Amino acid sequence: MDVHGVRLEEMTQMRKITTRCLALIAVLVMVSVMPQVSSAAVRVKRTKSQRGLIWHKTFAVAQAEARRRGLPLLVHFHASWCGPCRMMERDVLDTPRLQLQLGNRVVAVKVDTDREPSVTSRFRVKLLPTDLVVTPDGKELARTRGYQGFGNYVARMLPAVTRYLVAHPPKTLAGGTVQSRPVIAKKARKTTGAGTASGGKSEIRVGLAGFSPVALWAEKRWRRGDRKFSCRVGQVVYFLASASELERFRRKPTRFAPRLEGCDVVRHLDTGRKMAGSIKYAYFYDGGLYLFVDAESKARFFSSPVRYAKAAGGR
Repeated sequence: MDVHGVRLEEMTQMRKITTRCLALIAVLVMVSVMPQVSSAAVRVKRTKSQRGLIWHKTFAVAQAEARRRGLPLLVHFHASWCGPCRMMERDVLDTPRLQLQLGNRVVAVKVDTDREPSVTSRFRVKLLPTDLVVTPDGKELARTRGYQGFGNYVARMLPAVTRYLVAHPPKTLAGGTVQSRPVIAKKARKTTGAGTASGGKSEIRVGLAGFSPVALWAEKRWRRGDRKFSCRVGQVVYFLASASELERFRRKPTRFAPRLEGCDVVRHLDTGRKMAGSIKYAYFYDGGLYLFVDAESKARFFSSPVRYAKAAGGR
């Protein structure tokens, strides 16, 4: 249900009144806080997990990035004079909770209706705030009108984002066409101190189909690893692209390796079975890499990412 909205037809009169009120409020605020400035000198730097979404300020720039990365756009139409807009930004849009739900799945942009009237008209925005999920080409997938609480906002937007990502895997992870057929180790290998492998009796699995986990994590690029720079984690051996990548991987393999040794966390949690995921359905969530066996499993992860990430040892 749409609540607490401001119609654009009322914009002119409201802006005149609001401008005068804001000028008066600004003077009063300055007078009241001046004696307290010294006591507010120390600020606590927020950690990554405490930050909200990164919002672009112009639609064209955000759309260009969405096309490059293959992600849907989350668009928030607002104005400087719109009280409900500011409330919604404070309660929903700029919160760490929304970052956790949508952070690396959308390209977010706040469209000022006064500065971008053509974009406002294009999407037929009549009430503020209005929020949309649209494809990189501008096709509307979901819409909310008026102030929305956090739960209602996520319930309206997340399914649309999930459906799009399942149908159109992000380019940031695909990096173009990649080989989805896994590389099979000829024999069981056990890494030595130099990162090379020695023979054994049972076969082990090659992680990420032979692509470097460090390059994927650090650069979001699929780069082939080299067998001479190998490192084993549990029952999975990973190939790195260089000696420096191997050193980085050894220092903290859990940072770079896929969660749950590359097994599908959704299938594991729902069925109790460990099934190796495919790089075709790879996805980063909250700094961790997850592999899924198919699009359906990936979609289920999006329906409750916090629950599944926790089960895989994530945050």
